[in-house]
Amino acid sequence: MDFILSKKSFFLFLLTIGLSQTIFSYEAGRGYLRGFVIDSLSGEPISYATVVVKGTNKGSTTDGRGYFLVAGIPVGNREVIVSCVGYNTRNLNVFIKENEITQLEILLVPASIRLQELSIVGERYDRENAADLGLEKITPREMDMMPVGIENDIFKYLQTTTGVRSTGDVTSKYYVRGGGGDQNLVLLNGATVYSPFHALGIFSVVDPEMISIMEFNKGGFAPIFGGRLSSVLNIITKDGNKNEYHGSANASFLSGKLAVEGPIPNGSFIVTGRKSWYSKMLKKYLNSKEAPVSFYDFSFKANYTNPSIDKNSKFVIHGFMSEDALENENPLKEDYSIKNIVGGLNWHKVWSSPLFSVVNLSYSGFEAELFPNYSQSKPRYNKVIDISNDWDFTYMYPGGDEIAFGVQNKYLNTKLEVINLYGQKSGYNADRFDLSFYFTYKFYRYENIGLDIGIRSKLFALSKLRPFLFEPRINFTYKPNPTIAFKAAIGRYSQEIVTLSDENELISIFEPWVIIPDNISASEATHLQGGIKIYLSETFTMEMEGYYKYITNLIDINTAKYSAAQSDFRNVNGKSYGVEYLAEFQSDDFYTKLSYSLGWAFKIINEKELFPRYDSRHSLNIIAAYNIGYGWKVNSSWTFSTGMPFTPIAGFYDRLDISDPWDFYSIFGNYKSVTYWGERNSKRLPVYHRLDFGVTNKFKLFNADVSLGANIINVYNQKNIFYFNRDTGEKVYMLTFFPSLTLKVDL
Repeated sequence: MDFILSKKSFFLFLLTIGLSQTIFSYEAGRGYLRGFVIDSLSGEPISYATVVVKGTNKGSTTDGRGYFLVAGIPVGNREVIVSCVGYNTRNLNVFIKENEITQLEILLVPASIRLQELSIVGERYDRENAADLGLEKITPREMDMMPVGIENDIFKYLQTTTGVRSTGDVTSKYYVRGGGGDQNLVLLNGATVYSPFHALGIFSVVDPEMISIMEFNKGGFAPIFGGRLSSVLNIITKDGNKNEYHGSANASFLSGKLAVEGPIPNGSFIVTGRKSWYSKMLKKYLNSKEAPVSFYDFSFKANYTNPSIDKNSKFVIHGFMSEDALENENPLKEDYSIKNIVGGLNWHKVWSSPLFSVVNLSYSGFEAELFPNYSQSKPRYNKVIDISNDWDFTYMYPGGDEIAFGVQNKYLNTKLEVINLYGQKSGYNADRFDLSFYFTYKFYRYENIGLDIGIRSKLFALSKLRPFLFEPRINFTYKPNPTIAFKAAIGRYSQEIVTLSDENELISIFEPWVIIPDNISASEATHLQGGIKIYLSETFTMEMEGYYKYITNLIDINTAKYSAAQSDFRNVNGKSYGVEYLAEFQSDDFYTKLSYSLGWAFKIINEKELFPRYDSRHSLNIIAAYNIGYGWKVNSSWTFSTGMPFTPIAGFYDRLDISDPWDFYSIFGNYKSVTYWGERNSKRLPVYHRLDFGVTNKFKLFNADVSLGANIINVYNQKNIFYFNRDTGEKVYMLTFFPSLTLKVDL
């Protein structure tokens, strides 16, 4: 009862603050400035542009849609400075009226290619009191700082950030601060992507050519996000060129891709497509004599604004699909098929008051199937249908405080079908409705203090055992002076849809999504984190963060099951903690980033702490890039990490196999060898380290812009162990020395 009252008290506290601020929101002698910052050549919105009112402490940064809003500006003639890395700074004279909103559309002219080459942060405006612990904003320019290897990839870049780990060279799958791979939410223009990787995880299904910006939350994320325990990756794609038609073609050893963009009446569009090559290079890249992977992905986006009807409304339609086929030449091996299809409609609205809203309607489908052929595997099938509708609102008060609130509802259906050893078809089907609301109050009225306090609550949850879930979240920043900021966050998170995978499987391709069974509680996590950021100069920053995460009711496969009457799943607990360090330096021609993570992750099973397979004690990443001039750029990256844990084999024993009753009385007997495992993840692989190098040249060829790149993966040919072959005991290595070429032509 006390807990329920505490929930009500917390909600009423936030509601009282919001209502009181609405009643007393008038502030004499002050006004608003809002609008959009646009690329003058392409018409694309510019993300993370700085808008500063000279002579005041008022300013803002544009969001992923190029939108900004500055409140509490003293009335009168004001000089507004608008800047962004890669663009010429623009100064505007604007008259601010009392308690009124002045709206602008600001065009910035791109600077020369040389100035754009390496600068990343530049004059980016960081709100003095922004409560944004755990948030990293990423643009395509950041990703260009890394050697591309085979292809530029968003998840390969994420693996170089603090707190993020992968389990191999080839895979793009990632694990954040000791959380599982299914605990990461990936959003594409507001729609959930359930399988964001191509088969075997070689790289993401989202083409980097399509991306405008990404926001990566490693923990402590805002109440607007829910449904996952560890992290959120929010991807917003480009709108497309509004002024003229453009096309580009890319080719690498693994795939080829095309992109087309251009204007349409009152809007623009962009379309990209990518298809893999089936070649010997693909087999070498995957370190396999049999690499039957073929894939494609296709993305599009179109936006429309009619100034004669409502210049402050923008409609966006977007879509995405991908398919992976793993078809083995050997009939004794399984084939796989994995498909994604995502579509959505967004309505962005700037109201007459300082209110901004986004309405999102989306569909996300995922389908995976295993075809056994003549192998010993059995057929498996998994399907997910996700239909979501979100209403999100943001309102800013004259003093600078903000409220964000919204309602999100979802219909979710999961289907899992398997064939057991006796040839009987069984499955688990579930469909649920989820209705959530959230509210956040952001205290930004003081220059050096920021506080986000909010809740997310589920009125109808997917879990029948926990139909009501309450998730309070707080994020705090204190900046005593311009060179240092202290930050902290605490929050509660839940997850009710998970993937089923066995950690003993070294390479898991079929990982089905399912809504948690009715007899199992939803997984819940508490995040506690704190950090410090130091601005040593305009070009050199340092950050350090510490975190602790405790998870209850993790879904785990019941490996101790010995009776058909027992459940296939069990609830276990987990925890992770660690510290992270980041240093970043940049000048006009040189950029480097060093990230180091020290962390521990545990699953608590029967009161015993065991390491999950993705636990890694130490992880160090160093990236460096240098602009030589005349279109030449070189970059390199070096990675070092502790070896991943694995479960050793303790022995084998024979077991009677009755999967084929007709062969039961065979003269040769009907026994098969069964592995007897040692203690779970009690051993570790040797340390991992690798150096990559790349060089790129950009030049003009006739009327085309050409980019030619040469890259080397694993320059000094380090033999990093991927796993030990369970049949032979031989070492299976990750990527060895691997050179590659990339070519891009823009028309």
